[in-house]
Formats: sequence, structure tokens, C-alpha cells
Amino acid sequence: MSVETEPLDFSDLAGWDEHDHEAAFAAFCHSARFLLQRPPTSRAGSAAAEDLLVIARAALAQPGALDRQAARLFFESHFRPVALVGPGLLTGYYEPVFEARLSRDETFAFPLHKRPEDLVPLTPEEAEKAGFTPETSFARKTADGLCFHASRAEVMAGALDGRNLELAWLKDPLEAYVIHIQGSARLDLGDGAAMRIAFDGKSGHPYRSLGKYLIEQGVFTASNITMDGLLAHLRSLGREGTRLLGENPSYIYFKAISEGHEADEAGEDARFGPKAAAGVPLVPMRSIAVDRHIHTFGLPFWLETFLPDVDGEGKPFRQMVFAHDTGSAIKGTARGDLFVGTGLEAGTLAGQLQQQTRFICLMPSRVADNRGG
Repeated sequence: MSVETEPLDFSDLAGWDEHDHEAAFAAFCHSARFLLQRPPTSRAGSAAAEDLLVIARAALAQPGALDRQAARLFFESHFRPVALVGPGLLTGYYEPVFEARLSRDETFAFPLHKRPEDLVPLTPEEAEKAGFTPETSFARKTADGLCFHASRAEVMAGALDGRNLELAWLKDPLEAYVIHIQGSARLDLGDGAAMRIAFDGKSGHPYRSLGKYLIEQGVFTASNITMDGLLAHLRSLGREGTRLLGENPSYIYFKAISEGHEADEAGEDARFGPKAAAGVPLVPMRSIAVDRHIHTFGLPFWLETFLPDVDGEGKPFRQMVFAHDTGSAIKGTARGDLFVGTGLEAGTLAGQLQQQTRFICLMPSRVADNRGG
């Protein structure tokens, strides 16, 4: 896919001189360790993975952590900035924390499911050969071929009952839906125990935004909808609000990535989120989800936008971030979903974040120079 870009100099990047390049370099090295273990696939119009991995090795070969000035020189010597032409949009996502139990009872009665054995991952080529769009990354394998698995409405009606696929049980179907949208969670299992869960597949049905559906119904407008407002509206409708969840046919499956731990030990490192699609544990405010069909995982981006704050005025956000993840709703060249962290405060920011943003790709020098950048 062709990506229209405009070559820039680092002096054109607002806030570049003042940026915490030391922290950015640490995040890049964190990413590099995982990318070298699981090399990304190159994407047409983006950075070649091998060029990015050469830079990753150079970063890890440094004798120690770089200070702010040395880190800045590292980025300037290995990358060239190119602006992604066209309007850019940045949204946010987070890792929610909810109470849950491993067995169903009268209070905890709404399940999160493990991936069924007949749900298999697909490459874009396999998807197209089966008659799906290239974006279809999972499908149900049957004796007659591949098809979509049960839709959300079908699961809500009992399509998975009796298959022993329940991973955990929550108090509230809307909490389960939030976890589906975010793709991960930390579950408080009671008595000091916790479980961290992550995405492990989806039904194959195209994602349909419930927010957009409610805008079409005249309940919200594009300018006033937030996640908190959407959830409050659904709760006000009672059972009808729960039924509306089925308007999004895409259904998500999860796996436990840590369990049986004390709450403060759940997960590999509390500083990071769960592992993303690139295999990299998410770094708060440094990891973004991108369109995986356009951008190579691991690629750095420079974002210029404003983050919402309590005064409603917004504060400048000039930050280097890295393409570590993807998502069904993340479509287009200048489109990103920023991982903002874990817990309630992060959820509030993620729910408010919907900002027009300037996306600048930091392209490996050899790639940019070959393009005349």
C-alpha cells in the first residue's frame, strides 16, 4: 500500500529539542529486545524490517544507557522524519482492572472466554484465498472449510455454553465488554490473588463500533461521545443496554498470561502493560496501535497533538512512540491508538482521547535516503 509522505528535518518537529530522548531510547531498547526475538513483517510503503532490526542491534550494542543528548544523536543519525500526509487521529486504550472469579456464582455470572480449538489464525493470504478480506485474522475451521465463528449476539445467546471455555467470571456484562474493547485486563480474584489476561483471538466478524451505532441512532454526536458516556447510557437501559452489545458482532477470546500470584506481582513487570501484537510488553505513553497492513511493527513515530486535561483546554503532547500493537478499529495511515497505562485514571484518559494529531514517521535512514527523503 502506497503511503504519501513529506520529508522533514528534525528541526521541523515541534518539541524535539526539549524531548526526553533518554526515556525514548530506553523504550526503543525495550522494544528492540523483543523484536529481535520475533522479527516483524515488513509492510509495503513502510520501513523494511531488516533495516529497523539493524538499528535495534545498534541500540542494544551501546555500552550503557544513553543520556538525553547522546540518545537524541542516536535517533538523528539512524532515522529521518517524514510526515504522513492527511488528517491524523489519535485515540487511547488502557488495561482495565476489574474484580473477577474463576468459578461462577450469583454475583460473578458474566464470562470471559478462552479461544475455542476450532478458531484458527489466518495470514492475509489465507484470508483472501478463503474469500475473506485481508483484515480477517481468525476464522472457524470446519470440515467444509473456513467460516466466521459465533457472533457476539450468538455467544450471548449461549453458543459457547457447555464447552468449558470460561476463563473467568465478572460481575457486569459491560465490564466484560470494556475488556473486549481494550484487549487485555488485570483481574482481581479476591484474597490477594490476581490474573493478567491478554487477547488470544476473535470471531472473525468485522468489528462494528457501538459508539458509531449510537451516533447513527441520534443518541450521541461525534463531538460529545465518550466511553464513560456510552457505558452510562447502556447501564441506564438495563437489559436493553446489554442486548445492544450484540450490535458489534466481533467477539474476543483471551488467555491468562499470569495467574496464581499476589496482586502486586501479577504480570512480568508492573511498569509495562501486557504483550502487544508485536510481542512487546506495552510501554505506557510510548506504545501505539497502528494499522498492521500499512506500518511495520517497531517503527518509531513522532506525535504532535494535545491531551485532554481536567480544565478541558488540553496540554501539548510532543512524544516519540513506537508501533507495538494493532486493533480492529485502527485503520488508515495517520491513525494511532495510544496505550496510556493501567487502572481507573488511565481509563478516564483513554475514554477522553480523540485528538487530531500530526503523525511523523521516523524512517530508518537508508530507507528514507533511498526515497529521496
